[in-house]
Amino acid sequence: MSHLVGVPVYQRYVWTYQGRRHLAIHGHQFDRFSCRNLMISRIGLEIYRHIQKVEGRSKPISRRLDRLNTRWLSLRAKVAAGALHYAKLGNVDRVFCGHTHVADFAEKDGIEYYNTGSWVDTKPTFISVGEEGVTICEYSGRADDCYPGEEREPQLALTADLFEQAGLPPLAGYESLRC
Repeated sequence: MSHLVGVPVYQRYVWTYQGRRHLAIHGHQFDRFSCRNLMISRIGLEIYRHIQKVEGRSKPISRRLDRLNTRWLSLRAKVAAGALHYAKLGNVDRVFCGHTHVADFAEKDGIEYYNTGSWVDTKPTFISVGEEGVTICEYSGRADDCYPGEEREPQLALTADLFEQAGLPPLAGYESLRC
């Protein structure tokens, strides 16, 4: 992926900000159905991608299928529970995931879980992390709703201690990289 977008891409990334340990991870690791049924998941993904290519720009069928899949597999709760458990094992204070395409927040044992939602849905969402805390934002065509607008100076990240794998099966084709 890094060679396609021209920037380093990590399967998980751990950093410390304002004395709190943060983890960014996709979240598919906590989708047990996908991890245990790789062939079915890959076939379903190919069908889903084909539907996206065939339907129009608004993609009503693929968006509906995505929502139905998330609800049918109870992904929202399962990904949140898995991410919170994984964060606890890694001594993480905040964990940020995707995968469910549903913006979400949960807290357990002092650990905060945020799901970014979907960047490509009719109401795209994203997360802002700053001195005031974490905010789940809905993009409305104006980024200044959640982002103050000033350019931020790039800061070098300290080498992160990545803890154990998140239960990802070896055939999934993902590999964690050290930051």
